[in-house]
Amino acid sequence: MKINKTILLFCLVAIPFLSFSQEETEEEKVIQFTGVVLDEDSASIPGVHIYTPVFGRGTSTNQYGFFSMPALEGDSLVISAVGFKKATYVIPKIKTSTLKVIFKLESDTEMLNEVQVYNMPPTAEAFKKALLAVRLPDDYDNMNRNLDPATLQEMYKSLPADGSMNHRWFVQQQAFYDQTRNSVRINPLLNPMSWVEIFRAIKRGDFQNKD
Repeated sequence: MKINKTILLFCLVAIPFLSFSQEETEEEKVIQFTGVVLDEDSASIPGVHIYTPVFGRGTSTNQYGFFSMPALEGDSLVISAVGFKKATYVIPKIKTSTLKVIFKLESDTEMLNEVQVYNMPPTAEAFKKALLAVRLPDDYDNMNRNLDPATLQEMYKSLPADGSMNHRWFVQQQAFYDQTRNSVRINPLLNPMSWVEIFRAIKRGDFQNKD
């Protein structure tokens, strides 16, 4: 009899918890939540974040403003995008397993204070002083300095090979290979044109240590 009373007491205590857990399980039904996010002019907004701050899950809209994500009934969602006010939405209890909605976000416009930009000093005395202090460069001095032969020669040496130069080198190598593939290749030391190029390079100073 004592054992039966203990079992009966245990059942009375456990039944509410079992029913509560069953109701909680039924409340957490997963649904497929889809929709479109539009602005005030009914234009789609891409890159809108739809997420639950509590669980840290969510998604973003595509280029057409469409999104799709799994959610639980009762989830509190936040809809946010740059330039728009945040909105919230709570997933309601529904009988179906899918939910489709259309969100409209309001633009978040912030008015900035007026900024005045002057192209000259505010007073006549300050303008006269600034004008007299201006030193205009001589156009001919700049032209002569930029077109100096020594400067142009240094710039030419530091220029990398462009597309036409690379193509010319490749064509020359290909032609040389076609000419010598069926015969003995000529030693460059015996080619007088190679010696001419070496003398020209020495005169230009190509072999000098630039450091």
